[in-house]
Amino acid sequence: PPEGGPAATKVRVEDWPASDDFLLREAVEAGAALGAIARGILPFSQPRTREEITARWRALLYDASVALPAARRMAQYALDAKPRVAPLPTGEEFRAQFAAFARRASSGAANAGAGEVDSSGKDLVANEKKEQEDVSNDRGVGPAVPLPPFADAEAAVFHMPPLPSAAQMDRSASRRARLALAASLRKIRRLEASAQAATARAASARDAVGVLQGSNKTFYLKKRETALGRSTDDQKVDVDLSEEGNATKVSRQQAFVKLRWNGEFCLRNVGRRPVWINGVAVESGQRARLASHALIEVGGMRLLFFPNPAAVRAADPEPF
Repeated sequence: PPEGGPAATKVRVEDWPASDDFLLREAVEAGAALGAIARGILPFSQPRTREEITARWRALLYDASVALPAARRMAQYALDAKPRVAPLPTGEEFRAQFAAFARRASSGAANAGAGEVDSSGKDLVANEKKEQEDVSNDRGVGPAVPLPPFADAEAAVFHMPPLPSAAQMDRSASRRARLALAASLRKIRRLEASAQAATARAASARDAVGVLQGSNKTFYLKKRETALGRSTDDQKVDVDLSEEGNATKVSRQQAFVKLRWNGEFCLRNVGRRPVWINGVAVESGQRARLASHALIEVGGMRLLFFPNPAAVRAADPEPF
């Protein structure tokens, strides 16, 4: 112990009966706070203070001279007595206990503080009570109620009623929600089909086999093999990404999009940096298949790929 301080009390196994140890363990494992247990929510063999409960729980956890024999005693007690562990107080019982504790806390604070005076000789407790009554009278309410401790609020949360089960739910409301979700999904699919059809019509009007849709620019792929990159004075590309945005991180020749003989599109990366297709990196020298609605990311820009099935079917076959 610290010099000049009181010696720590040694916790012994026989200080608590096995039934009290069993109740304490079950309550803490069920989620009860030690502060809430100290306020009398468990039927111990005798009243226990918070300090006693805290010291006992620490010994059960960390003191081998207490934890091992206590565990054996609790196991034997469970076999012999076959205790029925009841749930912690809920509802009206908990509210009654909490109200009683609030009254005791208020009366204890008033008794403990009686006779305290400030430097001017005035009674601090009387002044504080008078100020609370004045504030309460101004608001038209009764005396101020002390805020509950965290342990009691935690216990109240643990004892809240659970969510309703499937049998308790309104089946008609659940069915209406499912029908509304299905209708929304059908509407989204129709909008996607309309957008794809409009894109295909615009591509057919320009004799394009595919479309790359960016945020600021729409690129139409009119050849079986289209070069993507950054155009310069001495080298031009079919899709100049500098028209979409800042293309400083795009190579002059970054990639080629090719329509293959079987009607599929593929992308071949020839630049220095990777190209991402639907979140998958395509490194330099690699190629990957381009499906409809594929998201292409290159140099910090995003492009959505749409094929034009009508133009693909009418395209000349690829020479051998």
